[in-house]
Amino acid sequence: MNAEDRLSRALRAPAAPKRDLAFTLAVMEAAERRRYRNASIITVARTAGIATAVCALAIPALAWRPENLEALQDGAVLAGAMLALVSFARIMSQRLSIGAR
Repeated sequence: MNAEDRLSRALRAPAAPKRDLAFTLAVMEAAERRRYRNASIITVARTAGIATAVCALAIPALAWRPENLEALQDGAVLAGAMLALVSFARIMSQRLSIGAR
């Protein structure tokens, strides 16, 4: 029985229909599945952002030589800015998710 049949049966009934526990459980499982998928996508995106920022910090350090000091400083500043941006985005997304609850 689909949702439309259930609705039309409920509207024609003289009293409230009995609770369908299987339907309730199916709705809860679907909602939890969507929430878990969204949370997983956000977690993967956050982890990828942090990994990118850490790699951006590590790559200039691997090429450290006295003659490359200026490029190393530029790379370190850029990587630090990326790390700060990702950290700021994580903090703000956590605040938004807490506010949405």
